[in-house]
Amino acid sequence: MQTGRSSAFLPSYWAAMTDRPMFYSRDLAHQILGAHLLGLDAENLSMLRHFAGSATEARGWYPLWAFEFDGTPAAIDYRSDDDFVREIPAPFELVEKAVEQYRWTGDARFLLDPVIARFLRTTMTSFVDLHDPLGTGVAGERGTGDFFAGTATYNEVERPPYLQVAADGIASQWAAHRALGSVGDPVVEEEFAAWNRARAAQLGEHFSDAWWSPDERHYTAGFTAEGPVSGFRLESTWFPAVKGILRAGERADAHLDFLRSGVEAAPPANIEAFTYLPEAFLRYGRDEEALRWIRFLAASRADYPEVPFTHVAHVAAGLTGLEPGAARGVVRTRSHLPAGEWLEVGNVPVGGSLVGVRHDGREATEFQVTGGPGVIWTPTWDDGQISTIEVPSGTRVRASAGGGVVRLPIR
Repeated sequence: MQTGRSSAFLPSYWAAMTDRPMFYSRDLAHQILGAHLLGLDAENLSMLRHFAGSATEARGWYPLWAFEFDGTPAAIDYRSDDDFVREIPAPFELVEKAVEQYRWTGDARFLLDPVIARFLRTTMTSFVDLHDPLGTGVAGERGTGDFFAGTATYNEVERPPYLQVAADGIASQWAAHRALGSVGDPVVEEEFAAWNRARAAQLGEHFSDAWWSPDERHYTAGFTAEGPVSGFRLESTWFPAVKGILRAGERADAHLDFLRSGVEAAPPANIEAFTYLPEAFLRYGRDEEALRWIRFLAASRADYPEVPFTHVAHVAAGLTGLEPGAARGVVRTRSHLPAGEWLEVGNVPVGGSLVGVRHDGREATEFQVTGGPGVIWTPTWDDGQISTIEVPSGTRVRASAGGGVVRLPIR
């Protein structure tokens, strides 16, 4: 953590390669949940706000790519307002993560801070209008392959043909619309929320209908003006699963099979790329594959910050299925553990409460509230059934897949 190390530093933490004392937009978006779980909410808000404030009309509504800890644009990635690293998924990820952090913290500043609120709206409107190369409402770029001129994808080892719209771009755009559509007054105007819900539905339909490659049996990586570009393309292949734009069913299964085989045949050269795989597989119930990659990343002992930050999130939130519910005061869980395994996490901040979860396989779960107000706990079981259990502050409950509920002393 860099907060307080110098009077000039913003509240911040390292979100870059270990030889770059900086924080990057892409890294922040992926580290932000782990940072919250580690108690770094002030840093998350500060860094997010700084990126939001850097998205100006002169910069095409893009946030800058990286900052030094004092808030200065990182010279390695910024030359001028029309010559800096920029990649289409990043602004949408920051929008999505602002909503995510509002849900996890209950802190309305993640959405209502004037700088952030302006960024949320301009990203979903002016930014998309300005960067719509194929006229489909999907944000993209010119297809030069030069990330100082802007690229449609996070894939920085992209080879020709260079995509003008990419699957990681549309998936991130869809996820941002979906996130904003999931909240309403007073943090997001209902009219704007409804518009975002409609846009998410439109993009989801478009992706499902136009991006599926029946011959290749996977979703295409993206498009140029000449048509679709298929094949395994790293982020453009795994981001649709990470964000959840794949509709569950035969096509999603085929795409996940393609992702698995692609990673095996052409593994990424950079360790941080693997940090997305647990999220992709957990989201679609491929828990064994997800756990394999979580263990792989833990065994790597990599010091790239994205690896430990996401590991915290993969374990404490991913494997437990722990997340805020749609309504305030609701907390959801779902075990992703194999039979015979157990996992316990405690003092997890959700809204204004501190909660703990212990899963014993998928058969039984304990849930406790150790601080703040009580919650409504909604565990989901393997058969799809959802229990609804009130857990007052200072109490512990054990529930089983068969419907049993036992009140226990707090630990």
